[in-house]
Amino acid sequence: MANGNVAPSRVIEGQVAKLARTIHGIAYDPVHDEIIVTNPLASAVLVFRGGANGDEAPIRVIQGPRTKLLKPETVSVDVVNGEIIVADPGEKSVLLFRHDANGDVAPVRILQGPKTKLGWVIGTAVDPIRNVLVVANHLSVGQSGLFIFNRTDNGDVAPRAIILGPKTGIVSGPWQVQISQGKIFVAVTNGPYNPLYDLIKPRQGLRPNVEIKSPWRSDILGAVAVWDITDNGDIPPRAIIKGPVSGLVHPGGVAINPKNGEIYAVDSVRNGLFTYLVPEFFN
Repeated sequence: MANGNVAPSRVIEGQVAKLARTIHGIAYDPVHDEIIVTNPLASAVLVFRGGANGDEAPIRVIQGPRTKLLKPETVSVDVVNGEIIVADPGEKSVLLFRHDANGDVAPVRILQGPKTKLGWVIGTAVDPIRNVLVVANHLSVGQSGLFIFNRTDNGDVAPRAIILGPKTGIVSGPWQVQISQGKIFVAVTNGPYNPLYDLIKPRQGLRPNVEIKSPWRSDILGAVAVWDITDNGDIPPRAIIKGPVSGLVHPGGVAINPKNGEIYAVDSVRNGLFTYLVPEFFN
């Protein structure tokens, strides 16, 4: 029930915690009461006990050449099947580990290769009921969307469905993903800038003085958008939180509380956490 300019009840920080800058991914495993965080600069995934506080060491660290981690950006948890899902845009891959993975261990599965069409992958989420994996994927401006795979797909496998196109409203930034009751909740940053690089290659025909714009502009707003898990193609969202009244400009993360009908979003421009009471989004 925190509201306004209030202090956190706990903070994990310090040298022993092994945290670093550019940490963009966090997940909570309610079954094992664990907090999971990515550290892209160390090519690692850190697991803390749920009650961790202060300069406290992680209880497990996934790191090393066998893990195939390069720049793990975000993480999610499949509590039903006991797996940690890591999005790694450095390797254009999605890696799945056992929930108790520790040290230099190989993933149990990995999605990677030209058939997957994965590029700058960020958010991931599993629907254990329908047995699918949703990946937020950015290829280039106007070519960003949600790529849906079978949960157990492994290797260079084509997605079974793709939500992408102008009607979706996703321009360049699907970020964190959550799934509940057959619905996909997505934080869409929609930064209006044209990047210097298409993935790892310099973009051809770039006119820096004309085209490069700040991703933090408040005149082009991001959103929290919702799709059905069965959607495919250029489909507008079924529901959306967006606009000046919402306070959202560049939402990078989303979490959901279906029981109480709440959606939580963090915004990189506002530097704040927003809570929305929208029980109709979960019906």
